[in-house]
Amino acid sequence: MPDIENTDPSPTDGSRRPESKTRWGLRIGLGAAAVVLLAIVYLVVRLFLPVWWATNIGNQTQGSLTSGIILGLVYGFVFTFVPLLVVWQARYKKVSWPWKSVIVVVAVLLAIPNLLTLSIYANSSSAAAKARSMIDISATWFPSWSIGGAVAALVLFVGIAAFWHLWRARGKKMKALKSEVKSQGAMRDAAEQKRDDRPAPATESGQTAPQTPVWAPREDSEDPTKSSS
Repeated sequence: MPDIENTDPSPTDGSRRPESKTRWGLRIGLGAAAVVLLAIVYLVVRLFLPVWWATNIGNQTQGSLTSGIILGLVYGFVFTFVPLLVVWQARYKKVSWPWKSVIVVVAVLLAIPNLLTLSIYANSSSAAAKARSMIDISATWFPSWSIGGAVAALVLFVGIAAFWHLWRARGKKMKALKSEVKSQGAMRDAAEQKRDDRPAPATESGQTAPQTPVWAPREDSEDPTKSSS
């Protein structure tokens, strides 16, 4: 007689099927929402942010050439050097991969001012063209000095990173040298201790032979041959 219990579908199988359907539906819904959000962000970045950023730069410089130079240099240097320092922290092995991604996102957020300036001159939309004309009128030297500040920050960061790597390699080399010298000294001390602890040679009776002092003639003693002559 066949076992009836084995032929009946288990309640767990019936409960798993709707859960899997709902999970796939949730994933599809989240994916569609992410695509819509990315499209909105792209439109905002392409159409709104260039004009907004150019307006802010113009309000800060007030049409002054000196202000445009100083502002461009500060923006280019600070918002390039600081993100590079932040993203450099992801090199540590102790930092897990989720935290590495968080560090990269923070670095990108800190570089937004330079990315906005770059988007104005790398974008071919009408909003970017309008933003370029606004900057050329109100902050003529801002883009050029912003690039100069970014290059200076990059050069400084590369120099600091190279010096750090050289200093770390030197520290590792000195540490290895000190440990080698220490191990050699320990081996030398152990060899001397072993030589000092070596027992004296024993006689036939089993007792250690007494060490007889070695007699050496004194220099000021008279030679017996000379006295006899």
